[in-house]
Amino acid sequence: MVPTRASGENELTPVPRTTVVTNPAPAAESASQALALTRVWRRDARWLGGVALVYAALVVITVLTLNAYFAQTWDAVTFVGAGKIAGSSGWAALYAQSRADNYWPYAYPPLHAFLVAPFVALAGSAPAWLLVRVPPLLFDLALGVLLYGIVWQKTRRIALARLALAAWLLNPVTWYDTAVQGHFESEWLFFVVLGYFLYSVKRGWILPTLILAVGFLLKQNVILFALPFWALLFFEREKSLTRRGMNVAASAFVFAIPIALVSLPFLLYSNDYWFMNVQYVSEAPLQTQSWLVGLAGLFGAENFLLRASSGLTLAAAGVIAFFGARRGMNLWAMGLLIVLAFFLLSKKVVGYYYVMSLPFALATLLPLQRARAVTLLVIATAFIFVAPYFASWADQTHWLLYALLGIGNSALWLGLFIWLWRNHAHPAPQAQAMRVTAFVSAALFFAASAAALTQPLIASATSPIRAPLIAPGSQTQVSMAFLVFALLVGFGIVAARFFSRSIARVPSIPFGAYIVVVLLAPLYFLTFAMTKEATAGFEALLRALGR
Repeated sequence: MVPTRASGENELTPVPRTTVVTNPAPAAESASQALALTRVWRRDARWLGGVALVYAALVVITVLTLNAYFAQTWDAVTFVGAGKIAGSSGWAALYAQSRADNYWPYAYPPLHAFLVAPFVALAGSAPAWLLVRVPPLLFDLALGVLLYGIVWQKTRRIALARLALAAWLLNPVTWYDTAVQGHFESEWLFFVVLGYFLYSVKRGWILPTLILAVGFLLKQNVILFALPFWALLFFEREKSLTRRGMNVAASAFVFAIPIALVSLPFLLYSNDYWFMNVQYVSEAPLQTQSWLVGLAGLFGAENFLLRASSGLTLAAAGVIAFFGARRGMNLWAMGLLIVLAFFLLSKKVVGYYYVMSLPFALATLLPLQRARAVTLLVIATAFIFVAPYFASWADQTHWLLYALLGIGNSALWLGLFIWLWRNHAHPAPQAQAMRVTAFVSAALFFAASAAALTQPLIASATSPIRAPLIAPGSQTQVSMAFLVFALLVGFGIVAARFFSRSIARVPSIPFGAYIVVVLLAPLYFLTFAMTKEATAGFEALLRALGR
C-alpha cells in the first residue's frame, strides 16, 4: 500500500519568503520552477511510486483475468495488427491492409501503431493483447506525474498535487480505458497537457506547437485543443496585432509540417489514409449517451444536425477558444469547456472518451480548490461510462427512455459548462472535499478492478454483453462470485479510506460517499464480471415491468 503520511502546504519544498531578483527573466524563472518541481517529485517519490505500482499492477492483473471479450477486444486486436504492420517493411500499407483485414480498421494517425510495434514484436510468453497495452499504461503514469507537477506548480500544495495524480490514476474510467478497452487516450492527452504546460511556464510557442503536432499524430481530435493555444497567441496583449497574427500563422505552419511529413508516405500509397482519418471518422454511426439520442429518435439518425456533428463540434471549439482567450481564461479551463462541448455535440462519445475530461478538470479545478466539482465529475463519468445506452440490439421502441437518460447526462454537462464559464476565477477552500474526492475515485477504481478479478469465477458460454443476464445453470456460480466481489469491494473501501488520508487528514468521510460506491459497484459487477452491458440489465428490468 502506498504511504499515507499527509503533507501540509509547502511541506516538501518551502517557498522562499524573499527573492534576490525582483524581475527575473523568463528563462531564469522557468529554470527555477523546473528545479523546484524536480525536487518535489524526488522527495515525494515514495508516494508517487506507491500509487503508480498499485495502478500498474491492477491493470496488468485485471487484463489477464478479464473475459476475452474485453481483454482481446476489437480495439486491442486492431492495435496488435497495426503494430505488426508498422513494424514490418510494408509499413506504408498500414491503412490499406488494416481496412482489408478488420471489421474495425485502424482509424487514427500512425504514431500509436509505431509506438506499439516494438511491444507487439516482443510477444511470446506474454500475449500481444497484453503488451499492446504497455504504451498506454506508461502514458497513464506519465500523465499522472505531469498533472501532479502542474497542480503543484500552480498551488505549491502537495496535498492538491497528490489529489491530481490520485484522481487521474485511481479512477475507474482511466482503468477502463487502458485495461478493458486497450485504448490510448492517455497518449495524446499527455502531449496536449505537456504542450499547455510548457506554454504556461515559458510563453514560447515553437516547442508547444511541435508537441501538439505529436499529439495530433496520435489522434485527430487534438486539433480541437490546438485552437485555444492559437487563440491565446492571438490575444497576447503585449504584442502588436500584426505580430500576433504572424505568430498564429507561423505556429499553424510549424504544426502542419511534421503532420504532412509523416502523412505523405501513407497518402502516396493509397487513399485509405485519408478515408480512415477523415471520412471514416466523420461518417461514424450515432453512439452516444446524450440528448442526440432523442434527436435521432424524432428526426432519424441521418438528420442534418447529426450529419453536421463533427463540424459543429469543431466550430464550438473555435468559439470557446476565441471568446475564452479574449476573456483571459487559461488553457486548462478552455480545454475542459471544449471537452464538455464535445460530450454535448459529438455523435460518437463511447465509454473510454469520458477519460479526457479528467486532466483538464484537475488542472482547472484543483488549483481553485473546487474539489466538490471534481468529485461530481468523477461520479458522473464513473456512472455514464457503464450506463445503459441505445444499442442497436436494444428494443428500439424504448428509444424515448434512452433519450431521457441521455438528456439527463447532457443537462449535467451543460450545467457544468455554464458554471465553469461564469465562475472559473473564484477559489473556494474545501478541505474535506479533497479527501472525499480521493476516497470516491479510489474506491470506485478498486470496485471496477474487483469485478474483473472475479470474472473467472463465472464460466459462461453464452454470448457476452447481451441477455440472458444469468445463463441457465450458472446461478450458483454467479452468486458465489458476487459474494467474493462484495468482499473485495469492502476491502477496496477500507483501502480507499486509508489511502485518502494521504491527501487530507480530515476527521471523517460523509456517509453519502459510501452510498455512491455501493450503488455503482453492482454496475461494475454486471459489466466486468458477468460481461453484460448495463443496457442488457436495463432491458431485462423493463421486461420485468411489462414494457
